Amino acid sequence: MKTKERYSVTLRILSLALRHKKTFIFGLAAVVVGTALSMIAPILVGHAIDYVAFGGTDFEMITRYCVIITACVTASGVLVWCGNVLLSNLAYLTVRDLRKRLFSKLLTLPLSVIERHSRGDLMNRMSTFGENLSDGLYQGVLQLSAGAVTLLVTLVCMYTLNWAVATLIVLLTPLSAFVAAKIAKRNRVTFAEQSENMSRLSGAAEEYFSGSRVLRAYGRVDESAEEVEKINRDLFGSGVRSQFAGALVNPVSRFVNYIVYAAAAIVGGIFVIGSGAGGWADGIGATLTVGALSAFLTYANQYARPFNDVTSVTAELQTASAAGRTIFALLDEADEDKGGTEKVELPVSSIEFENASFSYNPKTPFIEGLTFRAEEGQKIALVGTTGSGKTTVINLIMRFYDITGGRLEFDGKDIESYPRADVRRSFGMVLQDTWLFGGTIKENIAYGKPDATDEEIRAAAEAAHLDKFVSTLENGYDTVISGDGEELSEGQKQLITIARVFLASPEMLILDEATASVDAMTERAVQAAFAELTGGRTTFVVAHRLSTIRDSDLIIVMDNGRIIEKGSHDELVALGGFYTQMLKAAGGE
Repeated sequence: MKTKERYSVTLRILSLALRHKKTFIFGLAAVVVGTALSMIAPILVGHAIDYVAFGGTDFEMITRYCVIITACVTASGVLVWCGNVLLSNLAYLTVRDLRKRLFSKLLTLPLSVIERHSRGDLMNRMSTFGENLSDGLYQGVLQLSAGAVTLLVTLVCMYTLNWAVATLIVLLTPLSAFVAAKIAKRNRVTFAEQSENMSRLSGAAEEYFSGSRVLRAYGRVDESAEEVEKINRDLFGSGVRSQFAGALVNPVSRFVNYIVYAAAAIVGGIFVIGSGAGGWADGIGATLTVGALSAFLTYANQYARPFNDVTSVTAELQTASAAGRTIFALLDEADEDKGGTEKVELPVSSIEFENASFSYNPKTPFIEGLTFRAEEGQKIALVGTTGSGKTTVINLIMRFYDITGGRLEFDGKDIESYPRADVRRSFGMVLQDTWLFGGTIKENIAYGKPDATDEEIRAAAEAAHLDKFVSTLENGYDTVISGDGEELSEGQKQLITIARVFLASPEMLILDEATASVDAMTERAVQAAFAELTGGRTTFVVAHRLSTIRDSDLIIVMDNGRIIEKGSHDELVALGGFYTQMLKAAGGE
């Protein structure tokens, strides 16, 4: 990560943290004051040593020293503990806010951006990366604030005690920071690699878990395990490399600091020897007593501590920085535009494509020259080979994607004139890929109409031929199903989504293989119910079973992103073209 980008990420994280000003200020103040109080104890100990060394025998004075030192240490411990608690809360509050923003962002991003990432990767950014960011923020604020106070106070105290030895320590101690910076610089790449491999592993695990039945059916369990193991090895390798360099920083820094400490002890001892009456140390104004040397060595060790503390959390800080970069990368993506301001007047009298084009990849055209018109109340069927562009046309109508050329009009106006949300609310959808959520069956059916009564929900379920199944359940419509309805069959899940659209009773319908997962008898019953539901409603049907679209007003046959035939069933059969070949391939259905 470039230095400028890294600082940008850090500043953005801090700006989020500063939204909780009271927690930030009180937490920081507690750490600062507590750390400052701990700096007083060495001087007091030094004074006590000198008092006894020079013949002091007043036990009341010695007791006073002990009480004051104990009070300072106790107050320091309590304040630092309070600061730790507050700064920990600050980290969690900040990450909570960031997760909230990220989730809201995911709901407003274009589908093209969402589909560039696996679900595992997106979940990783919501969970694991958030935890990494929380740990890094907590350690960063805590160590930097305590370190800054420690450096400032120890510098003042050391120069007060002996300017010469203090200067020696100040000149030597930055060596540890220099060594740590060199190691950390080489380590940034490995932490970015570790973050990327973590996303790969989450994505692969989610993909294989969701497709576990297919893996078992095709006997690809071993291959899948090997692929995950390969990614896991990559993650292990990058993790070991990053942690090795991160772990190397602290001992190397401490080694340098011990050398500095030893030098301070030796030179300080020399100054103590030269501090007698008429000694050379007195001549340069750098005298040092035994008690002062004791305090000085404590300060020398504490002066090096901030460098050690910062380097000890280098790994966490860099992990947090990499996590922040991946999160902000999504937050910085442009939102899906909301569309125009024209109100969609229902019912829509016509939907028309005029020489429209679209491409998922600018270098590879896909939809080209798409031209057809759907009048109000018509049933439009889209058929063709797999990958011919049928579902893409639906995505364009719903404005999940936007055409890249030509026109798409609602009621003679460009679709971009209308708000995306209004366009989408105009349709009810039943897709081949069902979507359910953790909750009751009743709640899943009422997803599109939350205020529906129990009678309306039951009527919708009866129309979808779902009521018979639900009545066999112990808790009926109050039966709780898990996320995505894992305990239901594919057919049962699809019937719930069909009941959902029956209940919503939208002005227009999109049916994408709506009965693909139900049995033949149920399909016939549901199709009869659909015939009643679609009556008078503009309906777009994507179908592989051609028997379900014979009554369509317009059948559009697509291949490689182009319309190759269109007309009614009878017209296409009379044409004897590709549609006829599809009928024959399907056994004349």
